[in-house]
Amino acid sequence: MLNQNYKENLINSINIFCKNINCSSCGGTYNYQTFTCEYCGSFNEELKESYLNISSIIPYLNKDNVDKEITLYLYKLANSSDIFNHVLEQLDLTKETNSIIKELESTSDYSDLDIKLLEGIFSNDIFLDIDNVLRDIILRNVVLRKNSLSKELIEKVINHLVLSDTRKISKDSRFYIRNLGENVEGLASHYHVYLDKEVMDNFYDKGDISIFYVLPHEMMHTYRTYLESKGIVTSIYDILALKEMLLREYNQGIYFNDKNYVKNLHEIEANAFSYHAGTNYLRSLGFEVSEENALSLSGVINNDLTRLDNPLREIEGELVNINDLFADFIKDKTALFYKYPQLNYEFKEENGCIVYKSKNELVDEMMFQNKDTNIEEFYLSLIKNANDRESIKDKNDTLKS
Repeated sequence: MLNQNYKENLINSINIFCKNINCSSCGGTYNYQTFTCEYCGSFNEELKESYLNISSIIPYLNKDNVDKEITLYLYKLANSSDIFNHVLEQLDLTKETNSIIKELESTSDYSDLDIKLLEGIFSNDIFLDIDNVLRDIILRNVVLRKNSLSKELIEKVINHLVLSDTRKISKDSRFYIRNLGENVEGLASHYHVYLDKEVMDNFYDKGDISIFYVLPHEMMHTYRTYLESKGIVTSIYDILALKEMLLREYNQGIYFNDKNYVKNLHEIEANAFSYHAGTNYLRSLGFEVSEENALSLSGVINNDLTRLDNPLREIEGELVNINDLFADFIKDKTALFYKYPQLNYEFKEENGCIVYKSKNELVDEMMFQNKDTNIEEFYLSLIKNANDRESIKDKNDTLKS
């Protein structure tokens, strides 16, 4: 086996090297001859030292002196950068890593070495795409109260559960466990998911399954952020949800009162996703959740899921249509209008103001769209709304005359 000092030096150097692969100033890549960023020209001393350390040790590695722990770190290295791959090819790291993971899947009586290996796996983003059987076995044992692993390690496994999904939509996604305050089990901000410490503690100490409903709820919020930032529209609901998000952002006093919060489209959507994702994940672990319990844990019990397109909200004792509220809100905000291209489906700029497109304009636009059932249904909804608005206007004009 490799000398312990060499081993510790190699592992430490791999961690430093992988941490410094991209320039912290601009995100660019480095030239491995000069160790300067190819974009902004900044020099990275840590990258240089770790590279030279790894380069001095790797030539001495072979199948006889590379143990399981080193294998995982070399796998991390090979999947973070291809700069050393010509030397590492002889070790067949993917096969060896998969073998290590399969061995860990077959035991729950973990040795000190096993725990080191688990720490290595669940502390590194490189392993987010591996077979999740090992992760699921560990979480199942927590629910069954058969867990022997530390809380810190279980928190890393939960981190893996979240990021293995949210990293698919953004490399900026993060997961945090925090004291969020009374009656707040989770939060989502952009691509960051927060879990309340008490929820985590109850899972670890009691096997409480509510964590598997809180997490997908918040993860759905990050996915909605992604859809809205990319201008992706598949139904009238997407537009209605965006309108409400912008109204809430600019007038939280109205949209965060209790009556409107449970009707908030983002919350209804997140509750529905939580119900399905949480129940299905627990079922995949071998647990059946009663319908009553699933409805309660997900919050669906408070929602009318058949009305995701309901635009009515109660404000100061009166029912208000958020479509009308938004039309008044956006009319003088041209910069905000152009920031969200999906608003162009329903609105246009005219003489410096943002106004509704007419029914005829929408009909003409629909004719030039690709034959997509979802887009066609979306346009038909917009056309119906436009027709209703114009009919009301015609009636009012007739009454005035």
